[in-house]
Amino acid sequence: MISRAAALFLLLASFAQGVGLRVATFNIGAHLVVPSGGGAAYFDYGIGAPGQPDYDKVRDVIARINADVVALEEIHTTDVNAGNLSTLAASLGYTYSYIAPNLNTFDASLRVAFLSRFPFTTATSIDAPAGFKELSRLHPVVKVDLPGTTKDPTIIGVHLKSGTGSDDRFRRAVEMKRLALYLTSQGITAEDNFIILGDFNPSATNKTFTALPSGLPGSFALGTDLNFPTVPITYSTNPAAYFTNPIPTKLDPRQVNNSAATYNTSVTTGPTYDLFLVSPAIAGRPRSQEIYNSTLDTSNSIGLPKAGAPPAADTSYVASDHYAVFADLEMDQDYPNLSATLSAQSVPENAPPGTVTISVTLPAISATATTVTISSDDAVTVPTTGTMVIPAGSLTGTVSINTATNFTANDTRPVVFTATAPGYDPANAALQVIDADGTYRFTAAGQTITENFTTFAGGHDPAPWITSGGDWLAMDDGGNATTGFRAYGTGIDGSLGFIGNSAPGVTNATFANDSANILTALKIEFTAEQWRAVSGGSAGSLNAELIVNEGQQSLPSLAFNAATNLPTGSITGGTSSAKSTIVSGLAIAPGSTFDVRFTFTPGPGSGPVPDEVFINEFHYDNADGDVNEFVEIVTGPGFAEPLSSVKLILYNGDGGATYGSSHDLSTFTPGAVTPSGHRIYSKVITTSSASIQNGNPDGFAVTVRGVVRQFISYGGTLTATSGVANGLTSVNTSLTQTGEIAGQASIGYTGSAGSPPGFTWTKFSEIPYTAGQPNTGQTFTYPLQPQGIAIDNLAVTFLIDTDLDGIPDTLDPDDDNDNITDASEAIFGSNPLDASSVYRPTISQSSPTTVTLSFTTLTGRSYRVESSTDLNIWSPVSTQSGTGAPVSIPFSNAGPQVFYRVAVGYE
Repeated sequence: MISRAAALFLLLASFAQGVGLRVATFNIGAHLVVPSGGGAAYFDYGIGAPGQPDYDKVRDVIARINADVVALEEIHTTDVNAGNLSTLAASLGYTYSYIAPNLNTFDASLRVAFLSRFPFTTATSIDAPAGFKELSRLHPVVKVDLPGTTKDPTIIGVHLKSGTGSDDRFRRAVEMKRLALYLTSQGITAEDNFIILGDFNPSATNKTFTALPSGLPGSFALGTDLNFPTVPITYSTNPAAYFTNPIPTKLDPRQVNNSAATYNTSVTTGPTYDLFLVSPAIAGRPRSQEIYNSTLDTSNSIGLPKAGAPPAADTSYVASDHYAVFADLEMDQDYPNLSATLSAQSVPENAPPGTVTISVTLPAISATATTVTISSDDAVTVPTTGTMVIPAGSLTGTVSINTATNFTANDTRPVVFTATAPGYDPANAALQVIDADGTYRFTAAGQTITENFTTFAGGHDPAPWITSGGDWLAMDDGGNATTGFRAYGTGIDGSLGFIGNSAPGVTNATFANDSANILTALKIEFTAEQWRAVSGGSAGSLNAELIVNEGQQSLPSLAFNAATNLPTGSITGGTSSAKSTIVSGLAIAPGSTFDVRFTFTPGPGSGPVPDEVFINEFHYDNADGDVNEFVEIVTGPGFAEPLSSVKLILYNGDGGATYGSSHDLSTFTPGAVTPSGHRIYSKVITTSSASIQNGNPDGFAVTVRGVVRQFISYGGTLTATSGVANGLTSVNTSLTQTGEIAGQASIGYTGSAGSPPGFTWTKFSEIPYTAGQPNTGQTFTYPLQPQGIAIDNLAVTFLIDTDLDGIPDTLDPDDDNDNITDASEAIFGSNPLDASSVYRPTISQSSPTTVTLSFTTLTGRSYRVESSTDLNIWSPVSTQSGTGAPVSIPFSNAGPQVFYRVAVGYE
């Protein structure tokens, strides 16, 4: 066991000099409630009383981290009034505490609190000005009287408004502005020690508000000192962006497996909600940080020093839905300050190189060269080089900033740059990056719009593209068959890719004609990439369409079919193919838009990887005593949860309640692993107190993390009245056992499939059962592995007039020499490069006294039918709006000879 003294010694030793402080933030998130009638536990708010699982696990996490100061979020007022919080503090050796009041707040139940081993010289809370109401929860502020230094740190706890709506983001922005204004009002500078930590809920996208959004609470009252709306309020997902001077540095704590997730303790791949911001003075000193996950805490030699022995693996999960975060910070060393300035305060995305630069200045000339590292908190707005060298005898160095698109259509976003150098406190500078993501826009005829997806790394639709038919997944070029959209390639050369299963994926982007010309023809080019090629896999394909006025025009010359004839068993990068086509006969007026759409279609036989968990075979009734009665459970090849997360629960058809104990899959005996990757587990359940009941009816439920995956019964149907399946009605196997010979006549699935819908329940009469093995007549299947296809290097050109043969229309207005000008053919919808493509109405004798005029139409055109008896004077007969459908108009053929013609124009 590592004592507190030993842990503190290790901390100080790592700093060589100075006074160390361990600080933690922990959103306790939830109170785990176990229903009195049995069943899975569920989350409520609060820590509860000592002895309850959630209280004990919260205590175990804090004890293991062993921080000097802990900020706790979601402390319920009930826990304060009942003494649960004070009991927790006393049990952990925290003598001092401060709890933010719940007056003038919108959430009067949940509060933010500090526990400390050191006294506070001051303790207060950040609130709205008198007479106004803005904050969900008040921000507590404490100044800790830290022994051994005069540089006592100011620590601010936050728990910002959650949610992704405009009203939620506006309230978070106001809460952060109040915090930033507090630092300014207190005269806190970059050289002071301050720490801001807690649950920032940095979700959704940036947004600038010039008016109050809808959805605010009726009692919401914004302080007039913010001068809103004269001064807009901007919500940013980057909390450091709310500060001007000083700008804090956001730390980057990780779990010991390098995950940055702090939310959803059932996984390690969730979002990062819980953050640390520290002053430049602290950021420039030695420091270390960690996100605590008890599942990964297996040894005192892993991660930062901790107290005691590792707790149970499920401690973090039971304690909260958030992971705790902690940091070892140094408070007392002093370094001279760097300064950083930008040549411009704002710049658009994709600005030319050199549009904006960052300069870093030393506090005094150095006799030796100084290497300065420049980092950005934005993945695509970065310095052209990560380091600069300030030569000996110089004060300043300068580098350019690259401002690539981030493929997210949002408001202006702040990007914070940090300059660091050994022996100096860092400097921060904030750049406002103006969004340029959105509809692609032609501003002049002849223009080419290109999209190479440079810097696109996946995770979301790359604005202005919209996808459907699949989720966004992390970039993967290693043969992982998980289906959905992804960016194939790197942040330098990305693409828009898809792996299909049984359903197509569709993506399209909108283009606007902002020129003064009617767009009559387009050239569309792109590279089709088979970035994942599977030998013998499904034959996926890619097709393209042009969408104009909701009409769809297929572009067959842009189609791409994935290759499957690769070396046996190989999964490699495949081929690429340059695609190009010219689309003529268009009439897209200035101010109008059109879409380019791509459809990724999986080949026959492909499908999602089975991830089901299900009962595959069971035996419950013998002729004599209960012997070798068992249940067999199968997990699909795509199932990735721990076995302990799966439970088998027995249900009594007489009343619908649970009986006996639940059975973790981790207690089952592993059996066969099929060629398809299905895993089979079995367990004998024949004890004097909890053998499997004999039906008429009884049943089983299979759950994963408390969620019912399967609820079946035998000997009839039952409705559960307790436990996880409470209120659910079972699926009846419609089979029974009566006095069977032990070792024979089980009930199980037969057929060929990968999951239960493809199997059939069967009673294996007088056949030995096959616990741990596939059933008689059963084959487990795996769908054909899909190919990966992507689009890249897209170029869409607004062709000048219909000049498709390379000769200007002023010299050659009829490219195909059919005596119809290119401009007219664009209106008619015929092909200006094909002399046989001519627009011709037809007239036919439909009866002895009637003739019918017929002609095709295009959307966006107007068709005026005219008649004449002498071919000189023409009179209008009718006007039709083009719909894309043919039109037929009957006329009487009695009387003198009549001529008809159709005049076509743009609507």
